[in-house]
Amino acid sequence: MMKFRRQSNRSNNKVAELTMLSANEFGRPLLVIVVLLVALLVSCVSIVYQAYEYRQLFNTQQQLVSHWDELQVEWGQLLLEQSALGANSKVEKKAKELLSMRVPEPESVEMISYE
Repeated sequence: MMKFRRQSNRSNNKVAELTMLSANEFGRPLLVIVVLLVALLVSCVSIVYQAYEYRQLFNTQQQLVSHWDELQVEWGQLLLEQSALGANSKVEKKAKELLSMRVPEPESVEMISYE
């Protein structure tokens, strides 16, 4: 990219000479443009990387929430099973069948108080 500027010469009344821009006049705007382009490129790559990281974390979070829901369902089922297994009628039935136990008569039950 070459630019020319007109420079007036005092010895020759308004004779126009074409001169090239100096390296400093040409290099500084080019350097600014290159620096801005590099900054823009870094910014774009950073945005793409952050979007990728967000999607990865969001997917992980959704998997953890799904796993949490499965664990909650399993916990509820275990609580129901525990309450069913611990029911008095079931314990009483097993005691009668396996151990030949019986419910004591009310007259043979004694209450003891702790002092």
